[in-house]
Amino acid sequence: MRQDRISINDIKYDLIKIIEPYDGRLESKEGSELQVKKLFNSYLTDLSKTRKIQDFTIVSSVRDTAITYDVNVKINADRS
Repeated sequence: MRQDRISINDIKYDLIKIIEPYDGRLESKEGSELQVKKLFNSYLTDLSKTRKIQDFTIVSSVRDTAITYDVNVKINADRS
């Protein structure tokens, strides 16, 4: 395995560590999900600049009792 690659499990772990301090602290009102979304975006943008990932999307859903983040990461042209 080449050194410039990252596994999807490493990315999942890092995203969980990024959101961990905010668990239970975010309010489910409009705009409150943007803080974590910006952190996710920054982390994934850094990975794409170093060409460890090809592309990513982040979608957040705000409900009355929860905020859900759907993160799609494309590691290379053949896998996502």
